[in-house]
Amino acid sequence: MNFNTLKTRILILLVLIITSCQEKFNGKSEKDFKISKEKVEKKLNADEKIKLEKAIRVIALKAMILKWDESNKYKGKSFNDIALELVDGLSYSSVTDLAEDFLQERNKKEAEKLSTEINKLEKKRAAILRIQKQLNLFKIESLELNETDWFGEMSPRLEIEYKYIGKADLKSPFEISIELKEINTKHAISIQSHGYEKEDYVLKTGESVYPTIILEEAKERNPYIWKNLKYPIKNPKLSDYNLDLKIYVSSIYANGKKIIMPKIDIKDMETELKNLQSEYNKILKSEGTLDELELTDK
Repeated sequence: MNFNTLKTRILILLVLIITSCQEKFNGKSEKDFKISKEKVEKKLNADEKIKLEKAIRVIALKAMILKWDESNKYKGKSFNDIALELVDGLSYSSVTDLAEDFLQERNKKEAEKLSTEINKLEKKRAAILRIQKQLNLFKIESLELNETDWFGEMSPRLEIEYKYIGKADLKSPFEISIELKEINTKHAISIQSHGYEKEDYVLKTGESVYPTIILEEAKERNPYIWKNLKYPIKNPKLSDYNLDLKIYVSSIYANGKKIIMPKIDIKDMETELKNLQSEYNKILKSEGTLDELELTDK
């Protein structure tokens, strides 16, 4: 037997001796557990007592998860019963190791779950961006505010020139959607869909469509904004009128297939991705130790 082998066996023996001398938890009942816990804590310093309390709370969480995930195995047993079984016969070091093993296992599972969610969302985002690129066929060429007769009263009207910038002729059917909302309240002033369905309708590059929006409701809701205006107002800054305009191609037919603009806001998706990635990175940085946890009041 060489020296290194002998040294290793001596170390293992010493660990076994030390471990066997440690007080053990008795999980046969709540009363037995409390008594054994007091005995264990007598040999611990202040930091170790805090670490033990963290471990016990982690094991209580593990017991809850086992109850939910393996309900048949633990049928008729409470969370407390399961937790007592888990610590029965274990020393202080074994209890803290059990808790940290659970934390590391949970971190691994959560990281895998988040990674799957991130990949799924990224694929969905990429698909939406591809569709948006396909439908990015127009641009707002100009805006103009004018007045028009509206049931006997003069009302502001927004006139839009929406210019086709695609390379190939755009043949019907296709649909353009318009959303005009108040900036401060998000209240919809106008939601419109303009369908171009005539079989012989064709837009060539550089040609435009000219949708309009009556702004009577905007005027009624914020009359002070619309007082003493001189029309026409060319290319107005709509934010000065507490308005936000969104206009887009909502559907076209290409190669005999209808392509529809998803109603999901890509900005919301990117925010969700950012939050998921932040959570994922946080888990990767965690070592799954009890020292990383903060002990709070029960």
